[in-house]
Amino acid sequence: MPDYLTLFSSKQIRQLETLAKKQNPGTSLMQKAGKAAAHFAMSLLGKVSAPILIVAGPGNNGGDACETATNLAENGFSVSLLLCATPEKYSPEAQSCFEHAVAKNVQIITSADFLTIQETDWSLIIDGLFGIGLTREITGIYADIVVKLNTISSEKNIPVLALDTPSGLNTDTGIVIGEYKIALRANHTLTFIGNKPGLHTADGKDYAGSVVIGNLDIPEHLYPISKCLLNCPESFEFVVPDRRQNSHKGSYGEVSIIGGADGMSGAGILAARSALFAGAGKVFIGFVHSTISYDAPYPEIMCRNANDIQYATGVIVAGPGMGNSQTAKEILHRILDSDAPLVLDADALNLIASDVELQIKLSNKITAKILTPHPLEAARLLGVSTKEIQSNRLSAANQLSTKFNAIVILKGAGSVIGHPDGSIRINTSGNPGLATGGTGDVLAGLCGALLAQGYDYFHTAQLATWLHGNAADTLVNKRVGPIGICASELPVEIRAGLNSLVRSYRSQV
Repeated sequence: MPDYLTLFSSKQIRQLETLAKKQNPGTSLMQKAGKAAAHFAMSLLGKVSAPILIVAGPGNNGGDACETATNLAENGFSVSLLLCATPEKYSPEAQSCFEHAVAKNVQIITSADFLTIQETDWSLIIDGLFGIGLTREITGIYADIVVKLNTISSEKNIPVLALDTPSGLNTDTGIVIGEYKIALRANHTLTFIGNKPGLHTADGKDYAGSVVIGNLDIPEHLYPISKCLLNCPESFEFVVPDRRQNSHKGSYGEVSIIGGADGMSGAGILAARSALFAGAGKVFIGFVHSTISYDAPYPEIMCRNANDIQYATGVIVAGPGMGNSQTAKEILHRILDSDAPLVLDADALNLIASDVELQIKLSNKITAKILTPHPLEAARLLGVSTKEIQSNRLSAANQLSTKFNAIVILKGAGSVIGHPDGSIRINTSGNPGLATGGTGDVLAGLCGALLAQGYDYFHTAQLATWLHGNAADTLVNKRVGPIGICASELPVEIRAGLNSLVRSYRSQV
């Protein structure tokens, strides 16, 4: 599996650093980082151009920055080093890197004089201010520098390359540290030794830019096994099968969408259309209240009252537009008493969060179940605030999957998929176009269709989450959105994406 797909915590990275140094005591990882960063910077610039600004902080990340400056200067680039540290307080290795930079006539700019940097049209800004060791908010002169660099890079369209992580971003959680959310916004991140989860979820989606791995020549056998991976077709441990000629609608399962209370019938319809376009053999909508005769654009969908649905057969998708009435709660009790594979979304999750008996039933249910909460629904299920959920999305998904013994898709920027065994996937597809009503209903219906077709429930969550985001990405590539994408536009693109995956797997056989 490519190194890029495997994600490591900051603790695992530090352990790897220690292990690598023990195995090769004469090897300098800082020198390797500097060479890797300089090489990557040169690949971005293409040729010697306008001066490069490199920001060096007080820790080992600052040493990496100094070594990067030395390597670029040796290759003919004009380099200025914004020194936000006292070199005498550097580690011996970082001090040596600083001295190398001075010897190569790298221009040194002190942090006190940092305002002068706005007078230069830099070709590239390299961020070596703070690395993965930062645990507190950026304040004082450091905060002033970060804010000024963000302004300069934005106003003058200067690309920013972050070394290891954009300064201020927590690579375990993807959250910008502190109340004031001060972090350097990068176009590219060259992250060292291994990829990190926080670069791909929450704030990381806005601050890290494109992510490249510099493994610093650490042998593959030293890396620990990680349960955290990026979610994309390249990391799927399953195939998307072609359909047999000798098949019929019963071969592809039955999905029943339970929801659509008065005033919210659209949610049930969106989920049902998604299930239809994702290939379910038969699709029903069980309306909690008023029942429509049929869905005019797609009369293939069968519409009934929720009390007339056979809960013992097929896959049940409960929640889209379900409401919080007593009738809805009674129906949910019936669903949880059944043996049907289950997808729970929206109002079903809210009902469960408010009812201990429903929570116990869900936890004890042994058949396949997938929960698809957004952060507020997740907060209600765990009895915490939305802020707490968003402060560590991986932990929240893990807690939910453990509590309810279910696969959990915690929706958001870099949706997090959790398994009760501790496995985590962070989704790579999707864009802000999904931040609109109804897209969660589409995801729930898609999960139901894949479960009905026989996919394992963890594989269902992985495939559905990626297809859902990919549909939005396809629309953006067609110049539809991200502003104004409608949930009803997604099912057609989901169908196209699913068939495209089938064709790609077919071609590999």
